[in-house]
Amino acid sequence: MTDPLCRMCAGLHPGLEVDAYADAHASASALSRLAAILDAQCRHADAATLLKAAHIAAPALPGLQARLALSLSAAGEHAAAREQFEAVVGDDASADASGVDNPPVASRLQLAYSRTLLALDAPKEALAQADNAVAGNGDDACAHAARGDALAALLRPVDALTAYQRAAMLEPSLAWAHYGIGEIFIELGRPMAALEGLSRALALSERTQQDADAAAQTLTPPAPLSFPCLPVHALSTSAICESIGLAWAKGCQLAQALPWFERALELEPNRATALRHMGNTLAMMRADDAALACLQAARRVRPDWDKAWLDEAGLLLRRGDYSGGWRAYGKREGQRLLETLPSCWSGEEPLAEKTILLIAEQGLGDTIQFARYAPQVAALAQRVILEVQPPLRPLFDEVSRDWGVEVVARGDARPDGDHQCLLLSLPRVLRTALDTTREPTGYLRAPAERRALWSERLAARSATGRLRVGLASAGNPQFKNDALRSIPLAAFETCFDLPGIDWVIPQPEIRDADRAVLERHAGVISFGAQLEDFADTAALLEQLDLVISVDTSIAHLAGALARPVWILLPHFPDWRWMHDRADTHWYPSARLFRQTAAHDWGSVIKRVRDELSLRVAQFA
Repeated sequence: MTDPLCRMCAGLHPGLEVDAYADAHASASALSRLAAILDAQCRHADAATLLKAAHIAAPALPGLQARLALSLSAAGEHAAAREQFEAVVGDDASADASGVDNPPVASRLQLAYSRTLLALDAPKEALAQADNAVAGNGDDACAHAARGDALAALLRPVDALTAYQRAAMLEPSLAWAHYGIGEIFIELGRPMAALEGLSRALALSERTQQDADAAAQTLTPPAPLSFPCLPVHALSTSAICESIGLAWAKGCQLAQALPWFERALELEPNRATALRHMGNTLAMMRADDAALACLQAARRVRPDWDKAWLDEAGLLLRRGDYSGGWRAYGKREGQRLLETLPSCWSGEEPLAEKTILLIAEQGLGDTIQFARYAPQVAALAQRVILEVQPPLRPLFDEVSRDWGVEVVARGDARPDGDHQCLLLSLPRVLRTALDTTREPTGYLRAPAERRALWSERLAARSATGRLRVGLASAGNPQFKNDALRSIPLAAFETCFDLPGIDWVIPQPEIRDADRAVLERHAGVISFGAQLEDFADTAALLEQLDLVISVDTSIAHLAGALARPVWILLPHFPDWRWMHDRADTHWYPSARLFRQTAAHDWGSVIKRVRDELSLRVAQFA
């Protein structure tokens, strides 16, 4: 006997030494069996406490350390669980089934280890363990579901969906798999398709909980690991209810969403995610005060939660509260990270004889919109360096001398500077108010040589005397709300037959479905890959009489060029467009065409067609 218990018993009468050792092992086994009951009741922290005591008494008891790792993981003590998993995964002893506790097989441990790694924000390592579990037992539905979780965390939703569907096929009663399918459908912009999986997950989870409650009443130890996903993975009813509510909300069925958030909060009153989703749903219903109360309640639970701060910022800015909105917007993660650096410019530090770097942090449209503040900063500083995305650099190079700034592309070496500021923090730093954002004239322009080039290219394909109208019907498909803001090109086919118009697509990339529409309408002009960067796009827009665009970078570019632009907005728009207005203080040349009901692009396009008919008549 070489374990610590043996050393504790050493020195006793030989007979007593053997008896003491046997008693300790018996006690450890009893503690382990009691821990199994507690795990079955989802009292994983209590189970872990007993298993720790058993491990002290008999550390060599087969399977004990593996059981401890599982209970710690289920209890949320992931750092401690990781230490135990590292000690047992791959250990031949962990597969020894001779002990009283019937230790978990290696694939089950790898599966649980994967979930612990995921909780510790190590998705690549989690996927490796889930892959090992699948390799060890390809018919283990839970292993495939764990693989789905890791793939989802790695932002590979299509692969994750395949893994969850495989798990559901292997074990149709596995709530975890159906929940994962529902979550991925929400992520993929198919919220109504998500409801089937989520409803199935709820029914299965409730049945599992009822069975567990019934077993707990008997006080009979369950067969070890007869509950195959506990303590590996237990779905909370509140989490499923929240996801069902989110699916309804994403599908713009707001009245159906609220009761599910309410049910989630009845089960778990301090569930921050449910409070946040309920707040956003109420905001979409224009119940701003109630929405703000929910978002602030979510922040009381998670004070530094940047997503809740951003939602609050959007609500406040959308209704014109720029003071509170910009302050809340300053709580986003990127700004908080920058504020940990001594070089972060808060607006208080003097910039005379100093160099400051202005950083583009978000999308192309955001850079176009908020780069307008660079000349104001240049009036305060000795040297301003404006960092933009590479496709934008030729465009901003054209105005850099006028603005008094230097332009660099993201990814290039940054010159040394005294201070840094994010572009979207400039409105707060410079104390922008609602009436101080208006630009009476455009602040960007295309380079002269590009303008001449695109004048020739368009003249070769467009007849004189016709209204030239640009149409950008879709944005970046990777944008999280793209399904709400982009419009299939086919929806505009009723406009293509209007006389006196040459239609131009000012976007280099065309979606497959939209490409088929262009094939049916050979008169619609598309230059595709000839648009190499935004200087080309700007030069093309300057040749057009009107630009019609969804809420994407083309809309911002047209506005920054002071070109007439009609921006088509969903029923619940981005904060910068506010509510109800037909104009925007950001771009005086813009008109806003809003949905009057969610998903109703038909009525928007009808108004566009009617207005175009009048515009053609005036143009003629």
